[in-house]
Amino acid sequence: MEEATDIKNGKNSSSPNRTPDAASIDKEAFRAACEKAASRSRTGDSIGTLGEKSLHAVLKWYYEPDGSRHEIPVGSYVADIVGEHGVIEIQTRGVAHLRPKLTELLEAAPVTVVHPVILRKRIVSLDGDTGEVASVRFSPKHGSLYTAMRELYALKPLLPQQRLTVRLPLLEADEIRSFGVHTRRRKKQRARQGEYVSDILPTDIVDEIILAQPSDYDIFLPAHLSGPFGAAELAQAAVTDLPTARRVLNLLTFLGLTEAVGKDGRRILYRRAEEDPVGVKKNLPNKNRFSTQIL
Repeated sequence: MEEATDIKNGKNSSSPNRTPDAASIDKEAFRAACEKAASRSRTGDSIGTLGEKSLHAVLKWYYEPDGSRHEIPVGSYVADIVGEHGVIEIQTRGVAHLRPKLTELLEAAPVTVVHPVILRKRIVSLDGDTGEVASVRFSPKHGSLYTAMRELYALKPLLPQQRLTVRLPLLEADEIRSFGVHTRRRKKQRARQGEYVSDILPTDIVDEIILAQPSDYDIFLPAHLSGPFGAAELAQAAVTDLPTARRVLNLLTFLGLTEAVGKDGRRILYRRAEEDPVGVKKNLPNKNRFSTQIL
């Protein structure tokens, strides 16, 4: 109980963890985090971290280089990071499973959810028996801001909360795949016949999107999209698929950034809302410095 009070009042001032509202990246710190995670993996020091993968480990060391602030009990859960600015939870996928934990953590402290977006990746195939590199190629698939929408949508009921911040680090990474006699037995894990993804190794941080208040989510609306528009128009303007565009409009309408204005046949038409979005935390400028080219 005392731990939760300290977090709530921001008394953990000895921790250097990154301020949720600071829209900047540190490539040198990111490289150091990669080296730290790799070193601990080689020496077996990752015991007690629930078998965490490299992507999760690197982000944990990047956002909090002080290991004494990792894996801290808060209430009935164990938080990835507890520091000066509250709790940081890193979720590489399956964000929906985080909702019960976030609900409790938000009662104790401000919470930042970190969900990485892989913009570009190399596929490195290893022989599962020898460990030698068999092939290296770039994946034809590219991630974008909208890649994160499925996961963000799972947090929809919590997003208006003033103490919740979402950070989307935009990364480049190597996807390590293994194949061989032993790996062929892992049918549930394989990405294709005789091959499965064994790890994802971050190689660079390109930039970061910070969603600290509902108005920040207007980054999901391309600047040139105007007038009544539907999901199809948004999908075309954002270069994404129709289901994702529908999730975007549903979420933005929930946050008060768009509003339904009518129908064109069976299509619902929207426009940008004129009124202030619900649950605005503070009058801060939008810190998302991204052009449509990278989105």
